[in-house]
Amino acid sequence: MVELLVAVSLFVVVATISIGAILSVFNANKKAQSSKTVVDNFNLSIENMSRTVRFGNNYHCGVSGTISVPSSCPGGDTFFAVTFNGSVVVYRLNGTAIQKSDDGGVNYTDITDPAAVIEYLKFYVFGTTVSDNDQPYVVVVIKGKVGNKVINQTTFSIETLMSQRSLDL
Repeated sequence: MVELLVAVSLFVVVATISIGAILSVFNANKKAQSSKTVVDNFNLSIENMSRTVRFGNNYHCGVSGTISVPSSCPGGDTFFAVTFNGSVVVYRLNGTAIQKSDDGGVNYTDITDPAAVIEYLKFYVFGTTVSDNDQPYVVVVIKGKVGNKVINQTTFSIETLMSQRSLDL
């Protein structure tokens, strides 16, 4: 009887440890899947933004001035406009989402996954005047978190450089 009690107790201890390990593997898998979803979403958003910047012109950074007139901002801003296919496309940070407007800033739509919390977005624009002998380019820095629970949250930081395809020297 004592041997049976010891054997059952050992089995319960091993089973409890095993279940804990399995649950942590499930949590790690869930965290990896949510991170992959956000990374895929950001990849699509950044690629769309890059295409617009590459084939656009008249880069404008900041909310001051006319957004169709080129304006550099080496200090960075959360607002960026570019002329693309005859219309002004605007990107901005609104709350915890990156938004895009295809009509010059009248109507905006979120381009980032709602599961992602964007904490920081800056556009740094350089070389917008022809007299500076620099090709126009934009550096974008994005930082945030993904995950709906604190223990499952993953922080991310993305920095990319995009330049105008047509020469502007």
